Amino acid sequence: MAHAHDTDLGSGPGAAPPPRRGRWVALALPAALIATFALAQPAFADTASTDATAAVATTTASQASTADNSALRDKIASIALSQVGRGDNPVVTGFGGLNCNPYTTMVAGFSANSNGCGYDSTFNVRNSNENWCSDFAKWVWQQAGVTQDMNTVNAAASSFVQWALDDGQNPVADSGTPQVGDAVVFFHAGAISPARYADHVGLIVAVNADGTVDMVNGDFSSSTNVKVEHDTKLDLTTFAHKTWSSGEVWALVSPPTAAQHANPQASISGPDTAVVSTDAVYHASATEAGGSITGYYWTFGDGRATNSNGADVTHTFATPGMHTITVTATSSFGTISTITKNVNVVGASASVAAVASTDTWYSSYPVSYYRFVRAGDGLAADVWDGASWLELQAAGTPASSGAIAALSYIDPEVNSATTPHAYYRAQDGSLAESYLGGNGWVSKDLPGKPAEGADVVAVYTASGPEVFFVDANGYLNETSESSGTWSTSTLTDFAVNPAPLTVSETASGPTLFAIGHNGKLTTISQSGSEWPAVPSKVGVSKDATLSAVTTPDGVASVIVNGAVGVSGDGGPALVQVTQKSRGAWNITALPGSPAAGAISASTYELPSAVSGPIGNFPNPPGTLVDGPAQPLGTVVAYLGSDGHPAVTYNDGSGWQTAALPGTATAVTGIAAEPIAHQPLQVYLDTASGPAMDTTGDTAPPSGPWTTQALPKTPATFADRVLVYSAGSGDLPAAQAAAGAAGLPASQVTTSFQVAWAATLSGNYFVVAVGQAALNALEYNTCGWTNPSAVDPGSTPFDYVTRLLNVLPGADLFMNGAAATASQTQERATDIVYYAVHGALPTGETAVPAAARSSRTCLGSAS
Repeated sequence: MAHAHDTDLGSGPGAAPPPRRGRWVALALPAALIATFALAQPAFADTASTDATAAVATTTASQASTADNSALRDKIASIALSQVGRGDNPVVTGFGGLNCNPYTTMVAGFSANSNGCGYDSTFNVRNSNENWCSDFAKWVWQQAGVTQDMNTVNAAASSFVQWALDDGQNPVADSGTPQVGDAVVFFHAGAISPARYADHVGLIVAVNADGTVDMVNGDFSSSTNVKVEHDTKLDLTTFAHKTWSSGEVWALVSPPTAAQHANPQASISGPDTAVVSTDAVYHASATEAGGSITGYYWTFGDGRATNSNGADVTHTFATPGMHTITVTATSSFGTISTITKNVNVVGASASVAAVASTDTWYSSYPVSYYRFVRAGDGLAADVWDGASWLELQAAGTPASSGAIAALSYIDPEVNSATTPHAYYRAQDGSLAESYLGGNGWVSKDLPGKPAEGADVVAVYTASGPEVFFVDANGYLNETSESSGTWSTSTLTDFAVNPAPLTVSETASGPTLFAIGHNGKLTTISQSGSEWPAVPSKVGVSKDATLSAVTTPDGVASVIVNGAVGVSGDGGPALVQVTQKSRGAWNITALPGSPAAGAISASTYELPSAVSGPIGNFPNPPGTLVDGPAQPLGTVVAYLGSDGHPAVTYNDGSGWQTAALPGTATAVTGIAAEPIAHQPLQVYLDTASGPAMDTTGDTAPPSGPWTTQALPKTPATFADRVLVYSAGSGDLPAAQAAAGAAGLPASQVTTSFQVAWAATLSGNYFVVAVGQAALNALEYNTCGWTNPSAVDPGSTPFDYVTRLLNVLPGADLFMNGAAATASQTQERATDIVYYAVHGALPTGETAVPAAARSSRTCLGSAS
C-alpha cells in the first residue's frame, strides 16, 4: 500500500473540501491501523519486543536463501509480472474510500467485505474491499507453490515478518542482499517487528547488475486506478524514503527453501442461488494426504461478523447480487486451501431498501434504510443511518395511490454500489424508477403503464431487476432490465385487481399474489416460458390485503388479512398460505385480530442467533466445530381491531401475538434486516404523523417496543446541522451555538452513536464542540461502542477547520473546539451560524483558532 495522510482540507470558506486520502492509512496512526486489520497486536512501538524475535534462529534473509530454490523464486517473479496493471473495480485513484480487488477474495481476507465492490471477470470472483498489498503478495507466493504456514500471512504487511520468524529468518532493517522472489516489507523508522504496523510489502522480480532491483507492488495508487505496479531500477532505501518518509526502513523476507507439502484438496457444495433473508446451507469437504484437516473457516463477502467455522454452515444473505463465498481448509501440516463459490442472491422488494455501510472494510454496520414516501407532489426517502431518521427529497413524481416498491441491489450503473431503488406509477400514468446515483437522486420513466391505483412490486434476479404491475386490462405485466436495456411484456390474460399485489422471491423464481376478479387469492409464477395464473381455494373479503414473505427455508408464501371461510365464525381471518408444490398450498390460520387494512410481513433473525457484542467474529484459521446457525422467524405487523398496532410472529415454537405501544391509523411497513444487532421496525401512520415502533438491538417481537416519530417533510439544510458535545462542560457552549443560529434544542446531541452515524452518512453537518467531542470523533480513544463496530482507538473520520455552508461530505465533521478552551463557545457559534446563514454573527470578524485532536479519553459516550 502506497499512500500518505493528506491534512489539507482545502482553502477558503463556503466550498466543500476536496476528497480526503483516508486517515485509515495515515502513517501517524499505527494503533488504529493495526486495529483496523483486526490483528491482536499492540500499538505502535519504536523499540523491539522481547518476545519470539529473540528466540528464533538468527539466520538472515540472504543466508536462508542459499539452498537452491531458484525455480520457486523465478515462478514468483513470473506470476507477479503477469498481474501488472490489474486494479480495483470500481476504479479509484486514492485511498479515501473503497479499495476493491480480487486478491483479497481469493486469499479469503478474513476482515474484508464486498459491499460496493465490482466483479472480476478474469478470476470470476466478486472483489473485496481491503488494503491489499499483502493479500497480493500472499496470493503470488501461493500460486508459485509456497504452502508453508500461509495462515500466518494476512492483510497486514507485517505478517510477512512473522512468517519469516517462524521460518527461522531474522529480517534486519536495511540489510541483506535482495534476490528474485523476496518479499520486501517497509516500516516507519524503528524496529522490524510483526508487532508493528508495516506500510507496505512488495515483491522483487529482478536484481540488476548495478545493485538496483525491479519490484512488483500491489495496491499502488496512480492517476488511472489503484493497481499492481511494476517499478524498475530501485534503490530500496531511496525508494522507501521517497514513497513514505526519510526514516522509512525495509526488510527482506525470503521464500522457503524447504520442500513444500501439498495443500489439502477441498470443495464446497451448496446452492448456486440463495434468497435474501432465508437460510442458505453450505458444506465443505477436504482431505490431506498423510495428515488430517484441523479446521474450516468461511467468509461470505458481507463483513467479518458473519464469518463462520466448521464443515457445515448456515448463512443468511442480506443483499441481492453476486456474492463470492470462501472456505479455507487448514491441515495438520499447517497448509491451507481456499476455495471460492459464486452465489447468485435474489430478493424481493420490501418496505425499505437496505444498504450496508462501505466505510469500514471489515464491517457492514450500520445498515441504512431507505423508506420511500410521497412528499407533496414528489418522492422523498426517509433515511435511517443506524441511529436516527432524516427525510431527503428524491427525484420523481409518484401517483397519489398504489404501493411503491423499495429494492436495493448491486447496480453496475452506479459503480457496482448497492443502491436503493424505488419503482412506482408516476403521475402521468407511466412506470417510473428513482434511485440514488453517484451524484444524487435520478428518476426515469420505464416502459409499461400500470393501472390507476396499481401496486408496483419488484425482484432482483441473476439477470437483473424485474418490476411487476397490473395494467388497465387487469393483466399482470413485467418490465425488466437486461444489459442496461428495459423492456416490458404482458405475462397472463387472467384478470386480477391492480391492488393488492405482492411478490415472494424464491430460488426457482418469483411468485406473485393477487386477488382475481372472481374474489379468489390468485398465484402467478413462471413455468417454462409461460406465467400461468392459478386461483386458489382461499376466498377473500372485498377489502382484503396481502403481504408476501419467503419462508426461512426459501418457500413462497403470503399472509392474507381478510381470508373468508377459514376462521370458525366464518368471518375474515388472518392466514398464511404457503406453497407445498406448484398448485398445492398449505393454509394456516394465525392468531391475532387485525382490523381491515394493510399488513406487512418479513422474516427476522432470532435473538438466539446473536452471539457476542456488535462486530464480534470468529478468528481464523477456524475449527472443526460448526459455527452457530442463523435461525430465522417470521413476523407480520398490522393494526389491531382495538386501534393499537400489533404483531403476530413465529419464532419456531409456534405462532403468537404481541401488542405494540400507542395507537395508529394504519401500518405502512416493516423492516427486519437479517443481520445481528439490527432492530425490528414497524412503520405507522398516526393522528400526529408518521411514526415507528421499534424493538431496539436484537430484541424479539415480544418486545420491549418503543415509539419514535418519523420525519413529516424533507429536511432543509438547517435541519441537517447537528451540534455534538461529549463533555458536560461543553454542553452549554453547544446549546448556545445552536441557539444563536436559530436551531432547536433537538439538534444538539450528546450521543456518540448519533454523532458517529451522522458523520458517517454524509447527510449531516456535524460540529464537534469541545476537546472531548473532537477527540471522540477523530480517534475514539475511549473505545466507546459505535454503530460501525469499528475497533477501539480508531475511526474513519477526519475534521475540517475552515468555515463551510455546505455539507462537508461523508466521514468529515467540523472542528468546533478552540485552541484556547475558553473560546470554544465563540468558535462553535461562528461555525454553526455561518453554516446556517452564510455569514459570521454580527460584530464577529475572525474565528478563534482550532484545537488539535489528541489521543486522550475525555467526556462520556452519552
